[in-house]
Amino acid sequence: MNLNIETAGELVICHLSGRLDTIVSLELESQIDQHTDPKRKMEFNFSAVDYISSSFLRICLKKFKELGEGNFWIKTPIPDIKKVFKIAGLEKLVKD
Repeated sequence: MNLNIETAGELVICHLSGRLDTIVSLELESQIDQHTDPKRKMEFNFSAVDYISSSFLRICLKKFKELGEGNFWIKTPIPDIKKVFKIAGLEKLVKD
């Protein structure tokens, strides 16, 4: 499984794992959308993610735009994933 969603008060935490390639991204987007609430903050926990495609980067950017700065972030990415966010100019989404 690539997604486990936990709600803690005003925070929705999406625990992601494995390879977030294009096909997986398409499958996960609707599940993530169902748990997106503009009244809640959202965190993507990337501690178990070892690959991210541009399709999933798009999902991250979409959530950031929907929820606003300070209401969406990426938590605990491995160094290689963190580098992808930096190269894409999205390092502001990463919270260590």
